[in-house]
Amino acid sequence: MIEIKNLNKSFGNNKVLKNINLNIKRNETIAIIGPSGSGKSTLLRCLNLLEIPDHGEVRIDDSYFNSHHSHKEDTLKFRQKTAMVFQGFHLFQNKKVIDNIALPLMVVQKMKKDKALKYAEEFLDMVGLKEKRHVMPQQLSGGQQQRVAIARALALNPSVILFDEPTSALDSELVGEVLDLIKKVSIHTTSVIVTHEIEFARDVADRIVFIDEGQIIEVGKTKDILDHS
Repeated sequence: MIEIKNLNKSFGNNKVLKNINLNIKRNETIAIIGPSGSGKSTLLRCLNLLEIPDHGEVRIDDSYFNSHHSHKEDTLKFRQKTAMVFQGFHLFQNKKVIDNIALPLMVVQKMKKDKALKYAEEFLDMVGLKEKRHVMPQQLSGGQQQRVAIARALALNPSVILFDEPTSALDSELVGEVLDLIKKVSIHTTSVIVTHEIEFARDVADRIVFIDEGQIIEVGKTKDILDHS
């Protein structure tokens, strides 16, 4: 499903990722944990090429990225395999909630507007926000905005959903509703989650990847890693 080989990424003289090797199975949920600045989010961003690796290979299904032989067309095709949910939501603040979901469908998948709006409404209903479809994002709570972002990711029907600290921008009373939704979503799709919520990782992840100083220190079943730690 996902195969990562010898992945390296530097920013200037700072080597953030060092020879990352990892395989992820279809419908598996992986939680990436580790100290701040250890390279967790950079690894996630390399999986959808928001950050282009300096060296190494990544394969998602039949899409393949090699740092030495990359072309623009290959990059675009590769990115369509993933959808990312950011800690800061990344919604279009000047677009209604329903348009935040429909617009990527029209642009990325070339879907006709009527069909895209229908799909958008269905996915808003899935996350419990159908009645909010015509409001602006700033009229929603942080938890509701993150649920819209998750609906947008699901609507794109990606091979894998990448969650980058999806609750870190939320007030504590809103965290639970988003974590519950992510848990529900992760049952049916391949998910890679960067999180500092250790108990959530214990509850939702099949395996834990522990990263420190840009290197994978441990990979294993959730219970084995967290109980050992």
